[in-house]
Amino acid sequence: MGLIVLKPFPDIYPRLDILDFYDNETYRPHLDLLIQSYQAMYDRPYEDMRSFYRVAGIHGLPYEPYDGVTGDAHEYKSSKGRWGGYCHHGDSLFITWHRPFMLLFESLIVIEAKKIALQYHDNEKEKYVEAAKQLRHPYFDWADEKAIKGVPEIFLIPEIEINTPDGRKNVTNPLKSYTLPVDLSYPLEKGHNPWDKPHYIIPNITSDPFTPAGYPTIRYPNANYEDQNNILNSNLSVYVSTVFRPGLYQMFHLSNYLLFSTRGTQQINVSSGLPPPSAFFESAHFTSIETIHDAFHVVSGGLGGHMAHVNTAAFDPLFFCHHFNIDRLFALWQGVFPNSWISQNIDVNGTYTEEMNTVIDENTDLTPFRKTKTEFWKSSDIRDIEKLGYTYPQVTMFKGQDPKKLQAYLLKLYKPDPYYGRRFFVKLTIEEGKLFGPFCIRVFVNLKNATAQTPITSPHFAGLVAMWHNINHFHASNNTFVVETIDITAAMSRLGIQIEMHNCTQVNNTTDLLNSATIFDIENNITIVPVLINGMGVRLKEAGVDMVEVISFEHDKVNPNFLVENT
Repeated sequence: MGLIVLKPFPDIYPRLDILDFYDNETYRPHLDLLIQSYQAMYDRPYEDMRSFYRVAGIHGLPYEPYDGVTGDAHEYKSSKGRWGGYCHHGDSLFITWHRPFMLLFESLIVIEAKKIALQYHDNEKEKYVEAAKQLRHPYFDWADEKAIKGVPEIFLIPEIEINTPDGRKNVTNPLKSYTLPVDLSYPLEKGHNPWDKPHYIIPNITSDPFTPAGYPTIRYPNANYEDQNNILNSNLSVYVSTVFRPGLYQMFHLSNYLLFSTRGTQQINVSSGLPPPSAFFESAHFTSIETIHDAFHVVSGGLGGHMAHVNTAAFDPLFFCHHFNIDRLFALWQGVFPNSWISQNIDVNGTYTEEMNTVIDENTDLTPFRKTKTEFWKSSDIRDIEKLGYTYPQVTMFKGQDPKKLQAYLLKLYKPDPYYGRRFFVKLTIEEGKLFGPFCIRVFVNLKNATAQTPITSPHFAGLVAMWHNINHFHASNNTFVVETIDITAAMSRLGIQIEMHNCTQVNNTTDLLNSATIFDIENNITIVPVLINGMGVRLKEAGVDMVEVISFEHDKVNPNFLVENT
């Protein structure tokens, strides 16, 4: 069929909330087509570049060339520390690379939808042809208050009733999971493979989950290798209020593209000639969109789930609704700060087509996405989403208005809690590469004996940092750090804690306790708990936690850019 050249849609239509698709009768034809189009991509031969398997495989495993795009001399050759997927994580192209990735997937869905629409009987064909023309992939806004109820059931139910060209049918729900047509990753030791059910044991942190051909993607697997949706929804409910909403509230204050776009730009590498740590600490202690993105991966996949591992995440269909939401948040941020854009950065991790430590900017090729047969899409090409043939309702709502109006709307929409006045944050300085694979660093307030077994439903749980894409175990130096923050204001208010001062403390190498020296006693009031993806706890130093600080600012008195004040 020739090379896959990614073309923009000729007409502009909005990407909508998945709940609008599922609950609104107006969009039932769109939903019918979406479900059938997913299944059509599933049913293609897995070697087909338009199959779900090959498109999902662009992101991480199986580390194979997509549509002949190899990077030539720079092609991935299984070097230690280098990332083997095409996707960018931990650098400034994280957010822009995923935009054409979503557009490619969406385009293939729409192609399938248009073919299916023509199969309906004459009395319905016109309606479905128009729905296929309008179809844009929906998103899941996991920071909306409605998400406190959990993941929408459309991602959880095994079957769904839709109207097909052959009438109404109950069909297998392709949004629940994807069954692998071939083995993904490699078999692990006995007990850690899906065929070991009913005695399946979650693999340790150094291993991607192995999925044999014929087995589905999974979320929070139990010993019988079945989804545990109750745990997924319970944990998501907590993340909405403690991680997602506070994170987006901070993010929509960030006007600097690098700080907004990726946690990787918050790295401090003294040996590389970058500015000293003090140049970062003043502005890098508020969350990036990649940090929030990472947290959703961890909470939606859970222990042993595909979404929790960067190598396997894209094979779970929930991945795409998640990343369409990330693109929506990017578009909204662009609306708030229209003059902010990419500056030069370093791709520390490398990709399938790029060596580690490559200099990148807005003109870097976003492989493997072809704009023509001889050139690839670049970040400079995808800045305007309307030129790509889609938009979002809130982008349209504020189009042509003062960006401050959109910002005010978003800050109200994602208001984390009613405690405006003075806000408090725990700021963590974390050494990169101490642990391999995904893990979380949880923060508890006024619970000194908190451990990895302390539930995040505890009133003392304040939030967490998700270290999802942490592959630099083989080459990270002792000079590379990431700075992240957790808003603890709501937890403090919930527990009735009054804090007058803030303080900086370092981890004692011998005792693994926090040394504190001022009025606010971090050692007793703040407990930091690193937790591996298999649920085991590790020491602070093992997780790379180097420094713990509490910072605060007076919200009403710090405007418009509160990031550089009151550190």
